[in-house]
Amino acid sequence: MSIAEQGLVGEDWGGDMGRNWLANLQKFEGMIQPIGAALLTHAAFRPGERVIDIGCGGGGTTISIGRAVSPGGHATGLDISKDLVEAANVRASMGTQSDVRFVCADAATASVTGAPFDRLFSRFGSMFFPDAKAGFRNLRRMVRDGGRIDLAVWAPPKDNEWISLVQAVLAPFVPAPDSPPDPRAPGPFALADTDWLTQVLEQAGFGDIAITPCQRAQPIGGPGASAEDAARFIVAATHVVRQLPEAAQEKAIAALTEAFAPHHVPGKGVLLDGKAWLVTATAR
Repeated sequence: MSIAEQGLVGEDWGGDMGRNWLANLQKFEGMIQPIGAALLTHAAFRPGERVIDIGCGGGGTTISIGRAVSPGGHATGLDISKDLVEAANVRASMGTQSDVRFVCADAATASVTGAPFDRLFSRFGSMFFPDAKAGFRNLRRMVRDGGRIDLAVWAPPKDNEWISLVQAVLAPFVPAPDSPPDPRAPGPFALADTDWLTQVLEQAGFGDIAITPCQRAQPIGGPGASAEDAARFIVAATHVVRQLPEAAQEKAIAALTEAFAPHHVPGKGVLLDGKAWLVTATAR
C-alpha cells in the first residue's frame, strides 16, 4: 500500500495521531501554512460572522478567524483530538482571545452548540470521514441555509511533489498491498477527485460549488528545517514507517535526506510543491 493510501500521518486522529501532531505542532503548521493562508484570504471573513472551523488542530486557524470576525462574531474550533483541543484552549487564553472556543467532537456525527453557523471552514480537516457522504450531510446541518463553506483539500498525489517524492523514496520500506487501495478511503487524498468531491457536496445539500487550484511551495518539517530535519519529521509523521525497526527507520531517514538535499534553500528549508483545491459552496 502506498504512503498516500495509508495516509502520510495515519488516521487515528483521536489518539496517537493527535498526540503526534501536538508534539510537532509548529512543524506541521509551518508546512501547511502557505495553503492555509491562501484559504483564509479566499474565505474573506467579515466582522459579525459566526464560524465553525472543522479539524482545527492546534487552533491557529480558529484564532485567526476569531480576529477576522470581531467585533460581533465568534469562531468555534472543532477537533476529534482531546489533546489538541486542550492545547488550543491554552493557546487562545494566552492570546486573550475571547471570541473563540474549542470543542472536542467527531465532526462526522457531532451536534454542535451554536449551529447553524453562518460559515464553515476547514483546512485539510474534511478528508478523514469513514463515510464521506454521511460526514458532509452532518456538516450541512451545522450551516444555516444560504451559509458558505470554505475548504482546502489535497489535489491528487501525482500533483503534489511533497508526497510523490516521499512515496518514491519510501517505497522500498513499505510493504506491497494485497489489493489495489480504494482512492476514496479516509486519508489525505480522499477528496482529490473533483468529480467525487462535487458529488459528495451536492448530495449533502451544497450548491454553487467552485473549486480553485492552489499551488504553493511547502517547507517540509517547517520553515528553516535542514534536509535531515525534514527527513526525520517525515519518518516520525508516517505511521507505517514509524512502526519499522530503528535500523530501517535510520535507512529511510538517510534516503530521504539525500532526496531532500537538492530542494533545500538556506534560511527557508526544504521546499517542495504542494497543490490543493480551495473549495467554496453554499448551503441550499
